Amino acid sequence: MEHKQLTLEDDSELIENILNDIEMRYIVLFLYVIRNDLFKDLSDKMLIESYERILVIDEIYKNNIVSFWGEDFIDVYIDLGLIKNIRSKREFNQKDADFIIKLGEETITIEEDTISVPADTLFLIINKKFKDLTRRNFNLALTRLKGVRCEKSSVIHSLIYEIGEHDYTLSEDLYYILDQFGNIYQAIKIEITIEGFYQRFKDIEEKINDLIKIFDPVLNTKPLLRKINSAIAEDKEIFNYLKEEKTELPEKFSFGKVSKDNPLFKQWNSQLTLLLKLRYQMMQIEEKIMELKKKYSGKEKTFNYNEFVERITYNEDNLLDNIQKSLVEYRKELVEINEQVSKVSKKEIKLLNLDYERLLITSDDD
Repeated sequence: MEHKQLTLEDDSELIENILNDIEMRYIVLFLYVIRNDLFKDLSDKMLIESYERILVIDEIYKNNIVSFWGEDFIDVYIDLGLIKNIRSKREFNQKDADFIIKLGEETITIEEDTISVPADTLFLIINKKFKDLTRRNFNLALTRLKGVRCEKSSVIHSLIYEIGEHDYTLSEDLYYILDQFGNIYQAIKIEITIEGFYQRFKDIEEKINDLIKIFDPVLNTKPLLRKINSAIAEDKEIFNYLKEEKTELPEKFSFGKVSKDNPLFKQWNSQLTLLLKLRYQMMQIEEKIMELKKKYSGKEKTFNYNEFVERITYNEDNLLDNIQKSLVEYRKELVEINEQVSKVSKKEIKLLNLDYERLLITSDDD
């Protein structure tokens, strides 16, 4: 008998490939979360009725939401970004009862036991959590998911279905396969936490590099970056090390014209050295973050995504605890670095660098 229906036994490699593709993964997983964690797989008729009662109201107030929806539903609904003028549950709780709630021009609808998610809504849900997803890649992934060639037969598996012009729903067979993996929503939240932390990391890293660039752009070039990091790793004075390595540098870093006891030089050199060392610390943190991301993503990933979900769900080998513990530890390091970086501004660094360059010019005149 020809294989037609998607099954975990026959299509495990196909499903694995889908979940390894970031764009397709999040489309499938968020459609699953909407059905499973938001609408409880349509098993609670009262929940569906209360949802639909809100949708028909012309002007929705916070009090309407609180009256008709349960706490868990509100939590997930806000977390998915489906209320356009509320960013968090804390913000929602702070609003008055007559605060007007905006759901957007299009939202999720339910008809004949089918959950329809507008493409725009689905994109915004995913993009809120994973900023790197572009609309172009999202659209391409939607197209691919509508028809995936089976690896065991000539059949085409539709992993999602398009309803009308731009609404989508998850296929039944894929939904129940994903349902076997474990707590997908929890796994996604771990990913979101890691990605959010990494984005914060990148913001601080950019701030440090911008400050270093003021001293001289050459300090941010890759060849010099490697040598500077080697000097710091070996606990050597950075610019002496670069000199020993016969590294070509702008004349301002030769330090031959100015006394090292000069207060201005000491301040300039101290500030630059601090920033270079902070950048080195940031690179150490980045390596640790990449190790966390390798648990579920990338060519060298530790687990296939279904394994990752299962291990997170049941905290196998303390995976969930270890990730959370690591993130707390890395956050402390990042906060300490950011506190040091925040003590200086671009304006202060520019003035300090100008004063130092002016000192070099006057030293030439002497």
